[in-house]
Amino acid sequence: MVVIFDVDGVLIDVTKSYHYSIKDTVEYFTGIKKPKDKLLDIKFRFNINNDWDASVAGIIYALSGKPLENFKKDFAPYSQNIKDMYSFAEKSGIELPEYEKLVDVFEDFYHKHREREEMIFPHDVLERLRKKSDILGVITGRPFEDLDFSFKKFDLYRYFDYIITENDIPSPELRKPSSYPMKLFFEKVDFDNPVFYIGDTKADKKMVESYNREENKNVRFILYRNEHNRDIEGDFTIKSPEEICEVLNSYDYAQD
Repeated sequence: MVVIFDVDGVLIDVTKSYHYSIKDTVEYFTGIKKPKDKLLDIKFRFNINNDWDASVAGIIYALSGKPLENFKKDFAPYSQNIKDMYSFAEKSGIELPEYEKLVDVFEDFYHKHREREEMIFPHDVLERLRKKSDILGVITGRPFEDLDFSFKKFDLYRYFDYIITENDIPSPELRKPSSYPMKLFFEKVDFDNPVFYIGDTKADKKMVESYNREENKNVRFILYRNEHNRDIEGDFTIKSPEEICEVLNSYDYAQD
């Protein structure tokens, strides 16, 4: 059995770290205070998995001067990749910071907020999963430096065999929801049914679906339910960490 985790919103609660970093980054570059909930509405409405990109979208929104619903309607066709976001800004007469500068500013804010992160999956559940799984892994959009801090803080490295981070992805278009991160994972690990991926976003689900379609595999997507993903369905859905053990224990191996 192979069990793979997303990190943000699954292993670790980032509502007090990354989410505030988006707000602070938008305010830094615009001088405009926008409610965090509105910036997160844009992030989750358009499935912007990378929070650097979500910050770019928030900056465009703040500088557009438009009501949120009007902005979302106009922004929708340009929301799926960073190149289109910059193109939309240029067409709208909005000057954006260089992406590398934005990343640096965002990460500085994140470093101020990261001590506020908390674990979602407790150690006792991870211990049980470690014993039950042949391979326990991670596929995350976090940069390695951010993951390294949190994994050391919470003593998580001991559970996981293989980890894919943002640093392993050669270009933005190969991030989730592309199948590339999962293909890269299985270059390191033999595919051994059953395989489960635990995520919380549309990008997570689409990565699994794309991988299954392209590789003719059957990774099962386990959705970790929260307030932002009520419109997403998984092969299995859990609302608490403890439920993962029930899912894996009840899994019918005859399906494979």
